Amino acid sequence: MKKILLSIIALCCTLVAGAQNEIMTVVLQHGNDVSTFTGANAFINANAQAVDGDVITLSAGAFNVSDITKSISVYGAGFEKDANTSTEVSKINGQLNLGVSGGETLANIHLEGISFGAAVNTNVPLEGFFMEKCYVNGNVNVGENSNTMIRNCVITGAIAGGDKMANNCIIQNCYVGGAINTFNVSSSVKIDHCITCNFVGPYFCTNSIFTYYWVGAYYDRAAFANTEGAVVHNCIFRNFDYNNQDKNDFQNCFAVDIKSIFSDAQNATYSAARTFEIQQPATWIGNDGQEIGIRYGWSKVPKIPAVKNLTTTVSGENLEVDYDTVVR
Repeated sequence: MKKILLSIIALCCTLVAGAQNEIMTVVLQHGNDVSTFTGANAFINANAQAVDGDVITLSAGAFNVSDITKSISVYGAGFEKDANTSTEVSKINGQLNLGVSGGETLANIHLEGISFGAAVNTNVPLEGFFMEKCYVNGNVNVGENSNTMIRNCVITGAIAGGDKMANNCIIQNCYVGGAINTFNVSSSVKIDHCITCNFVGPYFCTNSIFTYYWVGAYYDRAAFANTEGAVVHNCIFRNFDYNNQDKNDFQNCFAVDIKSIFSDAQNATYSAARTFEIQQPATWIGNDGQEIGIRYGWSKVPKIPAVKNLTTTVSGENLEVDYDTVVR
């Protein structure tokens, strides 16, 4: 947290200095050394100078993309604007690639509080990949990975494995518009307190809502219709009437019409205003004693402190900045 706080202090000072021009700013923190970069290419320039272990902090604004090839952490101001939580939007345009094709395993990448305008894709095996409180307009392609955490994210596309092995991949409190079914069948994948809208593979699934169900003239489609060996406990489905039900382990699950799942009587389409409250929270209970769905543990607010009560004074050639930081 010390590194993040130092980055916030530097970012705060830089933003005050450039406030009249609404400069987009990125801070690179290397130990106790701080560098600042401005403009649409600020993330590209900070990333080029970063080394393993560095922290990059983004102001609000839309930045051009830069491939990540080092073990760094990137923190943004958030993926949705919310005045109540002092959350702004840090956006990265273009597809973000992790690693260089043919390269070695990339470890300890941390992405938080960022809206990605396109897919997030890996070219190498990942170890200790952490993505939290991000919005991805497309797929998150993690491929071969170990000790992955994807938490409190909105992903419009799939979380894809490319038939590669995943070891201890946890997807928690996420809204996923696409499928989660392309990891190697021997993978260790856990889906917990999520809402998913397409096919799911033979993984360990708890406390989640699976909304995909469509019956055609010659075949049926449901979240686990093409899956064998999934363990699915305390989850909500639209329907259980499909061919593959007996090939998966369903326990304490509920079949509910789509318009009867959420309190607003809508389908599962994501919007910033929706809270995804379920209609029967006292009945549809997870194996952890909490209501099924994303509401338990769900947060869009990044961990970086919010700056409050900001004042500035010019003293000769110096800019004096006073402020409070509040952990959100």
